[in-house]
Amino acid sequence: AVTLLYVLPLKSNLKSDNIQKTFDSSDLAFCDEILCKVSRSFAAVIRQLPPTLLVDVLIFYLVLRALDTVEDDMNYFPSNDEKVKALLSFHKTALVDPKWTMVGCGEGDERRLLEEFPKCHSVYAALPEAS
Repeated sequence: AVTLLYVLPLKSNLKSDNIQKTFDSSDLAFCDEILCKVSRSFAAVIRQLPPTLLVDVLIFYLVLRALDTVEDDMNYFPSNDEKVKALLSFHKTALVDPKWTMVGCGEGDERRLLEEFPKCHSVYAALPEAS
């Protein structure tokens, strides 16, 4: 059996020149920080992706995490119908409106993700069209 000793934290590829030139640095920093808080296991893998793929996957994960947070909250919506309506329109609201936010839904860092979602939208909107 082989035992590996983890000593140094994995280096993130978010510091690549192309990424730094393309995206707002403070919004990207938020996305990286919140990824590490809401994903623990996937964060290390996502941050190691090649720079040409990293931000796409990072934003994809955060969008799905936000959507899952809305789905998981059993108390935010007055009815299940309202929740379903919000879930079905998520792509027309959160991914279209740069100021979209949802205050009070979810808990902890997942709640913060929804409340500060415009930072994610900023990075999403700056992705190349081919993404």
